[in-house]
Parts: sequence; C-alpha cells; structure tokens
Amino acid sequence: MVADQETKTGLPFVSIVNKRTMTGTLSNESGRFYIEAIPGDTLEFSMLSYAPKLVIAPMLSSSQEVYLQKRMFELQGVNIHGKNYRNDSMALRDEYGRYFNYHKPGAMDVLKTLPANPITALTYLVPSKVRKRKEQFHEQLLYWEKEKFIDYRYSPELVGKMTKLQSPELDSFMYKYRPGYQFLNSASEYDLMLYIKQSFETYQKQKLEKKEP
Repeated sequence: MVADQETKTGLPFVSIVNKRTMTGTLSNESGRFYIEAIPGDTLEFSMLSYAPKLVIAPMLSSSQEVYLQKRMFELQGVNIHGKNYRNDSMALRDEYGRYFNYHKPGAMDVLKTLPANPITALTYLVPSKVRKRKEQFHEQLLYWEKEKFIDYRYSPELVGKMTKLQSPELDSFMYKYRPGYQFLNSASEYDLMLYIKQSFETYQKQKLEKKEP
C-alpha cells in the first residue's frame, strides 16, 4: 500500500513505475497496488503535490507499505478557487503524459516499420508483456480520468442540494444512481438536474414500496 506519511491513509491514483521495464500501474482508491519487478529493480512513486520516492524491489515477493511526503511550497499570496476538473485533468496529463499519449501500434505502423526493422514490426504483431502492461496502464489512466469527471459533475453538493439527503443515505443514493461518463459528457446542466430529480422520484417510490406490508 502507498500512503500519506503523516496521516498513514492510503493514497489513490499514485503512479508506480518500474524504471527498468518502464511499465507501471496506479494505486486504487484505498492506496493498494500490484506491480511486477525483480530484486533490485527501482520503483518510482509519484503523485501531484507529493515528493517522488524511489524504492528498491526486495529480494522476495512481499507486501510493502510506502509513504509519500507532501511537497512544501513557499507562497507569496494565496488565491482561493473552486475545484476545476479541467485544470486537474490537464495537470494529471502533464504528470503522466507519456502514458496518456501511448499509441497502440496498428496495421500502418507494421507496414511502415517492416522494411527498416522487421524485428520491431514483429513485436507489433505479437504483443510483448511490456507492451501489454503499457496498454493496461494507459487504459487505467483513461478510466480514472473519466471517473474523476463523473465525480466533478455528479457531486455530493449538487445531489444533496436537490434531494435533501444526508450521508450515509446520500452516499447510497449516489452510488445506486451514478450516471455514466457518456451521458455526463454530453448532458447539459438541465439534463443532469432532471436526471437527479427523476432518479430521486424512483428512489422514493421504491422506498415506500419496501415499507408497505
């Protein structure tokens, strides 16, 4: 598990990269992660607002806790802004740009590479473990970016304001009626509020039906 040095709580979305193989993964929502390495490999842990940390892979397969220290910044002044998903997303892409921009080789790549380097072209046709891991990491980054976008639009503040629910009932409602990325990516504010309103009406109706004998 990778966690905050001070609070000892797990950190989600931490980038863990094996410097030898240049493959990586992301920690899950509780800070848990799994990565393949051989003894002596250097693993780099990095996350926005935290100092990067290098860890040498142990001699035997094991579970290990890694703690990251928050970066200290000297501020001349402080400006308070509301959470901006677009800025957060751009910062994430800057941090992990080479993985976001990873291009899965296609037929044209094979044809272009074949005359000059047939061995490389063959690896495009028969994916290696390293390439598969890069593709998986790329997919993970895109998945978490979409999840953050959903959290940004479908926020507890908005849902709570419209439904008057409070935790833990609010959490249960939001989980049950969590909208998909495709819907939120094209939905207007009116569409989203209408969706929450209709979902809450369904939720109340089902709640009453359960109470009836």
